[in-house]
Amino acid sequence: MSKVHIVNHTHWDREWYFTTADALVLSESCFTQVLDELNNNKDAMFCLDGQTSILDDYVRLKPERAKQIESFIKQGRLAIGPWYTQTDAFFVNAESIIRNLTIGIRDSLKYGGYMNVGYLPDTFGFNAQMPTILKNCGIDNIVFWRGINFKKHAIGPYFNWQGLGGQEIIAVNLVDGYGAAAHLQDTDEYIAKRLVPVTNKLKQLTDSDEIIMASGGDQLDIIQDLPQKLTTINKQTKDCYEVSTYAHFLEYLRQQKNLKLYIGELREPCESRVHKSIGSVRYDIKLNSFLLEQKLLYRVEPMMAIARAKGIHIGEKLLSVAWKKLLEGHAHDSMGGCISDDVATDVLHRMKEANEIADGIENMMKKRLSEQMQLTEQELLIVNTTPFPFSGLRIIEFMSPSKNIKLVDCEDAVILEAIYYEGRSNILLETPKGPRYIQEEPYYMLRVLAPIEIPSMGYRVIKYENSNHSLLELESSSDTSIANKYCKIFFEEDQLKLTTHFGKTIDSFIEFEDCANDGDTYDFSPLKGDIPKLLSLELKKVRKSSLMEMMTLEGTFHLPLNLKERLKENGRTGTLSIKLQISLLKDVDRVECVCIVDNQVYTHRLRAKINTNIKAKETISSVPFGFINRPVLNGDPVDWENEYVEIPTDIEPYDASVAVESNEYHFTVFSKGMKEYQFIEDCFYLTLFASTSQLGKPDLLYRPGRASGDTTKKGHVMIPTPKAELIGTHQFNFAFRIAEDKYDEDSTAKCWEDYTVEHISYQSQTLNKFIHRLDNKLQPREQGQQLSYVFSLLEVPKDNHFSSLSPSLYEDNAFLLRLKNPTDKFKRLTDYKFPSFTKIAKVNCIEEILEEDEYIIPPYDMLTLKLWL
Repeated sequence: MSKVHIVNHTHWDREWYFTTADALVLSESCFTQVLDELNNNKDAMFCLDGQTSILDDYVRLKPERAKQIESFIKQGRLAIGPWYTQTDAFFVNAESIIRNLTIGIRDSLKYGGYMNVGYLPDTFGFNAQMPTILKNCGIDNIVFWRGINFKKHAIGPYFNWQGLGGQEIIAVNLVDGYGAAAHLQDTDEYIAKRLVPVTNKLKQLTDSDEIIMASGGDQLDIIQDLPQKLTTINKQTKDCYEVSTYAHFLEYLRQQKNLKLYIGELREPCESRVHKSIGSVRYDIKLNSFLLEQKLLYRVEPMMAIARAKGIHIGEKLLSVAWKKLLEGHAHDSMGGCISDDVATDVLHRMKEANEIADGIENMMKKRLSEQMQLTEQELLIVNTTPFPFSGLRIIEFMSPSKNIKLVDCEDAVILEAIYYEGRSNILLETPKGPRYIQEEPYYMLRVLAPIEIPSMGYRVIKYENSNHSLLELESSSDTSIANKYCKIFFEEDQLKLTTHFGKTIDSFIEFEDCANDGDTYDFSPLKGDIPKLLSLELKKVRKSSLMEMMTLEGTFHLPLNLKERLKENGRTGTLSIKLQISLLKDVDRVECVCIVDNQVYTHRLRAKINTNIKAKETISSVPFGFINRPVLNGDPVDWENEYVEIPTDIEPYDASVAVESNEYHFTVFSKGMKEYQFIEDCFYLTLFASTSQLGKPDLLYRPGRASGDTTKKGHVMIPTPKAELIGTHQFNFAFRIAEDKYDEDSTAKCWEDYTVEHISYQSQTLNKFIHRLDNKLQPREQGQQLSYVFSLLEVPKDNHFSSLSPSLYEDNAFLLRLKNPTDKFKRLTDYKFPSFTKIAKVNCIEEILEEDEYIIPPYDMLTLKLWL
């Protein structure tokens, strides 16, 4: 006889093919029924899907229920948190996953406590570092469904899962999902045809005396009288079913000493679908998420610490509003993109609002700092938000009446872009003596590339002066090549070629591949009979300067307009225009690419094909706080249908970079917001996007059977997704580095940090008060003591890796500095400088103080320090 833990729950998608507003309406009734059942049935218990955002929404509707909720939580009968939303695990920043937990835990505490369970019952697979992230947030377990392969990962549903650096958690797989015992009844038919078969299947997978089963489903109500129904069931079966919780079952597993160990990611479409190619759906959402993460993590939060040290206080709660709007879009369906167009509009709108908040906070801090330094228009504030001193090239944006200027102590500065604003007449000027009308003179908005040094986590001021000569600009060249000391890129025989400084030449270096996409918002799937087309660009222009050389290539292609036209001999066509700018910076060993695509073709996939000349058997992909190796399949696997529910393709996600190596050199690709790659023979295929017109389709070549998204469920309908076609203009940023030495995790992570460093500058404005949106409304403040022109808040040695510097969630005068170690070697933080802080403590991510004196960062792990001003 087995003891079967039955967990009564609801899985609450905040949004999917219905909107957040729809879910809110449903929650008022469903959650009220949950509370009524808990109130009426003292033996009832319930799990509210492990996310606090839905409870916040409900309590705003029913504040009178808050005390009752707190009472049930403290009794251990209502489980909430620890997440803010049910996060995606592949396409969001590791810091976002941590914030999802830390904000969820902080908010759960105000209701009375949180479920200390890494509960993610529907997420589409898991990166290999979930154990590391959870353990650093004080959670020693995960409860999940998708991604496991019992033949490859773990023999049985309960096992120990180890992160790449050794952090270990207990893993509980929900066999048959979170609805294994949905609609539970005590009828003979339910027991015989559903409950007992599921129980027997589970028992065959484990020799454990106790097993667990979830009873609930998508937006399902609480099962009434569950304790009483289980009493009836127990009289008819040989097993013992009990009302339980995930926490109770984990207590049992903690006593077991024979759990098997697994290390690696969980992304096999074996027991359930994981949608391996969802990383290219709705690129616009993934790009906006990436850009907003970068802005919050590497502009706004560090600047809040710098500004606070200078007496400029912006509350953490305002920042939390922005984070929550972002995290609502990080729920697995939302970030995956398998949502209706209405929901996609909501996701992007929330990100737009969060972006405006982030911009506003940054605007306010820069203006206040400039005021306190009493900067003139010709003095520019330059900010470094990394904990390392900066020396290199930065882009500085400012207004100037003329290009005839020079930057003081920056002799080599180069204008990258100059936007001319016409002069205007009859312009109102408000003065203390009253309004008057003036002539507004013309001016330029300049983007200038300059070699510069900036103190760590701080700022400096540089000046520009009038000159008799214009600043240098990128000049047009008749050359067909660009070069720096690391490589030469040239256009020859209608091919783009590259030669490295160590003599390796690669032909047909970058091309593009286009093919039909017969898939949906969950998965790419090829169209039977369609043959992918290779698209090559033509050289348009070359521009050069002392700091940068840039090559521009373009191509316009007439491709089959849609799926129907793909298989016709002379079908209708649409245009696809591609513009590729390739840049080489002075003394920088990476090649940077900006690709602008005007897409007027429907339902297709576009990938950048990058030739490496390396016949690799595996790729090295970045994951949160580390790297993993994945095998190269070189084509679709065969005879997969018997063991998998979708094709186990090697189309894979990456966090920041992906590389291959040979005996001679290694080749690493980086990108900003593009999240999916495949490696075939000797080429990377980076997916720019896969567009589709349907939320869910049945019987795909890569995913046979029912449609995902319930669209072929009885009573449901097909859901068109015209916005997922991505018609219009889109920009893609990627880079690559070819290095002669052996692949190195440290230098790869450093290259990514350099590539994505934020260029932050500010100029007090009189010429244009709408360049920074709030400048026009921020009123001057009375100035105290003038600030110095140079400041550094803190510094750590350059052999470390920066993850974040953010305000404490609990204390107004404290900040959290998090360093990461993406290598297999221990790192020890020494020689740090924290001159502005009065107290330092080593903490975990939820700010619990750790009683350890040494600041050691284990391999593939992190170190969090709490710093008090």
